[in-house]
Amino acid sequence: MPSNPQKKLSIIIPLYIVEKYVTNITNSIITQTFDGLEVILIDDGSTDSSLNVFTNNLSTLAPITISQPNKGLSAARNAGILKATGEYLLFLDADDFLLPNALKNIIEMLETDKPDVLFGRYLRWNPRTGFIKSPDYNYQPPNDNKKRTEYILSALPESSWNAWRYVCRRSLILEKELFFEVGILCEDVPWTLRLLENVDSISFLKTPFYAYYQHRPGSIMSSVNSKRLIDLNATVLDLLNKYKNRPVLCRSLVKQSFYYINEYCKFKKYDRIKVLESYRSVLPLYKNSNFLLHQTVGKCHNFILFYGVSIGLFASKIVYKRYKDVYNNMHKAIQ
Repeated sequence: MPSNPQKKLSIIIPLYIVEKYVTNITNSIITQTFDGLEVILIDDGSTDSSLNVFTNNLSTLAPITISQPNKGLSAARNAGILKATGEYLLFLDADDFLLPNALKNIIEMLETDKPDVLFGRYLRWNPRTGFIKSPDYNYQPPNDNKKRTEYILSALPESSWNAWRYVCRRSLILEKELFFEVGILCEDVPWTLRLLENVDSISFLKTPFYAYYQHRPGSIMSSVNSKRLIDLNATVLDLLNKYKNRPVLCRSLVKQSFYYINEYCKFKKYDRIKVLESYRSVLPLYKNSNFLLHQTVGKCHNFILFYGVSIGLFASKIVYKRYKDVYNNMHKAIQ
């Protein structure tokens, strides 16, 4: 594998039809560069000029470029891991961007703590309302590895299942073969769990460093499709069977599946049949969660009852979203 001691950090950016998002992300990198930064762009079969516009905007950094047929996010990230020469890796989605001083804060902590993994906070960003205020919290994990993993994935007020929250020592990724599973649309879930189960030292960066574009039109996360839910439920099913004796971890895994039940009522009939079958497989294992609501929903094997739960959750999320939008607009106006 290539090795270059002058490179401290490699930023891996998969590209797939994202040229219109180039300004935010490239400006966020250029304005805080430092010696030892490496940028790797992986064009995953884009049909637009994503690679060219990103390469041009980052020309002062001489980014490394990779072009491959469309294989999905996992394959693109894996290609970046193998090409990288940095001591640490940071995964950055092309529609998101880094916050001011992000790299400075990251590097300072890496050089001080020398951890295997740096785990950091993020802010959600909406182009209409701006940054969305997130709750502040203290990070006080147990020393035990298993309990620390459960704490990170279950006890914090922000989701911790996203690969871009973790800055990882590249040698650890290679040694433990922590590559992303190709062909599924919920690649972060099994990868994050494997990472946390295989790491000795984790440092926590309390200052947010990452800006997540919430509900970006056309993104995998905002455009939930039947394959994503089927893949997600299959993954959760496997992990619930594997970790069935750890109810706190099971609660966090079930939450990933439970969160998207509301999407079921929006699918067309053909897709609903496929998605319902995936839920029928995983619902019995909701009992492994130590959360009563999960256990109750896990008993919804009746088609009509499950459909009713989906509609109820969908309506609740719409009301909650509208309330948050009103609150955020008022908060922004006051500021």
